[in-house]
Amino acid sequence: MTVHARALADYRYQRVWNSGLSRLENGGKKTGHLLIQKLGSAREDQILNSPSITANQAIEALLAVPAFLPVTVCTGYVAAWISNLHGFRRCTFIERIFWSIPASIGVSTITAVLIGKCISLTAVAIFFYICASCFIALLCWEWFQLRKPGSQGGLLFGAMSGRSALLILLWIVFAVVSLVDFQKDQRLFMSLTFFDHGARVNWGESILRTGIPPANPAYLSGHPAPLRYYYFWLVDCAAVADMSHLSMRAAVMAGCVWSGFCIAALIGLFLKHFLQVGNRLRAQFLIAIGLLTVAGPYFAIDAWDMLIARTPPPGLEVWPEGQITSWIDNFYFYPHHAVALACCMFGFLLAWFANQMRARSISVLIIGMCFASAFGLSVYVAFAFFLVMIAWSLWQIVFEHAPGPVVNLALGGIIAAILLIPYLKELTQGTSRMHGSSVFAFSVRETIPPAGLLSLPLMNRLAVTHPALASGISKLILIIPGYAIELGFYCIVLVLFLVALRRRDVLLTPPQRALLIIALVSFPFISLIRSEVLNINDFGIHGGMFVQLPLLLLASELVMAWKDPRGLNLPTTPRWLISSAKALAGLGVLSTIYIAFMLRFGILVLPDSPAHSLFHKAWISNLGYARLNTAIARDAVVQFNPSGTETFWKNIDLININRQTAITGDQLWCGSELGGDPSACPAMISAIDPLFHQATAAAAIGVCNAYGIHYLVANVYDPAWRDPNGWVWTLHPVVADPEFRVLDCARQARRP
Repeated sequence: MTVHARALADYRYQRVWNSGLSRLENGGKKTGHLLIQKLGSAREDQILNSPSITANQAIEALLAVPAFLPVTVCTGYVAAWISNLHGFRRCTFIERIFWSIPASIGVSTITAVLIGKCISLTAVAIFFYICASCFIALLCWEWFQLRKPGSQGGLLFGAMSGRSALLILLWIVFAVVSLVDFQKDQRLFMSLTFFDHGARVNWGESILRTGIPPANPAYLSGHPAPLRYYYFWLVDCAAVADMSHLSMRAAVMAGCVWSGFCIAALIGLFLKHFLQVGNRLRAQFLIAIGLLTVAGPYFAIDAWDMLIARTPPPGLEVWPEGQITSWIDNFYFYPHHAVALACCMFGFLLAWFANQMRARSISVLIIGMCFASAFGLSVYVAFAFFLVMIAWSLWQIVFEHAPGPVVNLALGGIIAAILLIPYLKELTQGTSRMHGSSVFAFSVRETIPPAGLLSLPLMNRLAVTHPALASGISKLILIIPGYAIELGFYCIVLVLFLVALRRRDVLLTPPQRALLIIALVSFPFISLIRSEVLNINDFGIHGGMFVQLPLLLLASELVMAWKDPRGLNLPTTPRWLISSAKALAGLGVLSTIYIAFMLRFGILVLPDSPAHSLFHKAWISNLGYARLNTAIARDAVVQFNPSGTETFWKNIDLININRQTAITGDQLWCGSELGGDPSACPAMISAIDPLFHQATAAAAIGVCNAYGIHYLVANVYDPAWRDPNGWVWTLHPVVADPEFRVLDCARQARRP
């Protein structure tokens, strides 16, 4: 059978298949089943009886969680043991793990990037294998030392409460269930985190294919362009995927789990060694972990909008342009920003105590590595930390008269700058251009939308003559009540500690004052500076974590004082204020539950129809791309339909394609936002976009030759699918599923 005849048979098969499904959907069950039976039982088994996608994703994600141990535990454990960081060898095994997680991410990340850049990703995997082997060897050696008669030292395992172990298991299961796709028949229902994960999985796959620095997988004009992004977390995920032979998506989901563990470990260290809570450590740690579930009162605001105001809710959080977001959002959507926060604050913790350590130089080196890792994990978090530390350092020198930690921070910053030289060169060299005029800009943060205030007569007159000034003034007026709404329970915590700071009969400890000052000085920066790369104010969102974490730690102090005031020199809180705080905390927990529910099931409210089904496209793409990725070379260039701006629709291709793409969009920048010269975009858009509407095989071959494309992807929702004489049905198929086809245009081009 010729290629054209086989393709025509496939086309007729697809027509019968779709006709059968249409009859089934419209109620003609008997006729629909008869039409589908015509396709033959063998092919029906191949497509319909595929393995459970949900189960496969869940199993892979669960396996990827322990696969992260070399990156998140082993490296830091070995480094801390060798340097005896803060008396590491005297700690119990449980406390060592708390030290190891943030230390490991800080040390592992920048080390992996430098090794990968100088050698290869394989060398990164070897590095982590060595660290894991050393970790096991150390455990075995100390275990044998402990079993010797008369042994006075060695490894003490300590005790983990059953409640803590249960929390760990619940977090892992809850996170995995929240992130995987749910399969129902021929549809896949993604979580809303798919909005971000689709692109990140695509970028991480580029690291596995092209190494470090990765090529921009979304744009190819002549030659690959380096990815312009803070991709360090994806290097960690790629190393895990490479070592474990699991999918990149599984590694990304497991990374979300570990971001939660990292923040939890950091909280434990700050409680014991910074706030020095003593005997109340276990109880206060569980309280602090519980406070991670307390968000702003978003649930009440959305309920008001829907039930009282009869208007659509603004979304999962409060404000359309970015907000101090919930911790569950930080872990699920932004794990790299959360671990960047952990690296920064772990470096701060080491700087606070470095003068008390014998090996101060080792501590400063680890501080520098943590700061370098944080910059590549999140430019926004690192920049916010830099600004906050400048302000905090002035306070520390002028009012606390303790310059030691400031000096340690400065030395760590110098080391970080040296370690980042290769990455900074990578960002500043090449032909890539930035999407937007600058990374940061001065702008008053918008919290409560100012439209109502601008409608008042006085502001309305000013808005007519000076619109920018009127908008800025309105935002400034509304910013304090806006923050009060965003913080909710934590607003009361902030006010109570501000009162305590001013009262002479209450003396806050230096660590408590340090946390309060960090939270306070963060407000001006996140209020007056915004990121310009995207419409969303990423800097304001992620910089807000330097308000959230200190207030969470202070809140744990306050709650313990309410439970048992002995040993805590904090002001007496009126009963009505405690009741208000508890009510807001309960509302914050409800908000977190609401957000978690919406993250998991909120995608169901997106517009969807049989003619343009997001969920069905996800299913056919998952199966089709899985077959494609096993059938073609890793360096092949694959092109899907770039038209449209709907992010979820496009992310279905990005998360599955696992190959270089010529362009990913038909807008002005066409994918070059992440690296590459966008001047070629208009010509590429005008040539590639029409292929997916209607084009002959000859036209498709010509475009493939011009832009180095090897394979074209089409699905049942592309207009070109309905043309029986077009390239979809006349080029040689590599994948020929009923509703998903991949055509080899490079092979056709080589034929005489």
